[in-house]
Amino acid sequence: MNTEMKELEKIAPELSKIKKENPFRVPENYFDDFSARLQVKLDAEQNAVPVKKNNIIRYLKPAIGLAAGFALVFSLAYWPLKTLTPNQTAESDVQEISVSDMLFASAVEGIDVNSFYELLEKPAENEQLSDEDLANYVNTNVSEYEIYSQAATQ
Repeated sequence: MNTEMKELEKIAPELSKIKKENPFRVPENYFDDFSARLQVKLDAEQNAVPVKKNNIIRYLKPAIGLAAGFALVFSLAYWPLKTLTPNQTAESDVQEISVSDMLFASAVEGIDVNSFYELLEKPAENEQLSDEDLANYVNTNVSEYEIYSQAATQ
């Protein structure tokens, strides 16, 4: 231990001057009347009147918070846009989409890019598809569940 003190004096002379005591102490006569003080606190806790919490408010707080959040987002997004573009209405933004456009969009949606470009470049012809072509199409575009459900309904 003596060598450790010498090393400490060399490394940190100010630190070695500090006494090695426990700085934490219990106040004087703390445990003399501890049981009496504890009993007073326990009695006060037992005799305390329980406070009833309002259950409705407890359940409504999250909903009110969400409503306030949505109102804040609405006010930060809608009102500035309304003031910047006063002449535009929601009705003018709606475009008519025909049924044929929707069918074409749904048909084109599942096609990869290369196949789509091939369709655009080729003229419309009545081609006969082989069994292998049909099997490849079914494998890439239809799940096993869909095949099973179609077979079960027929």
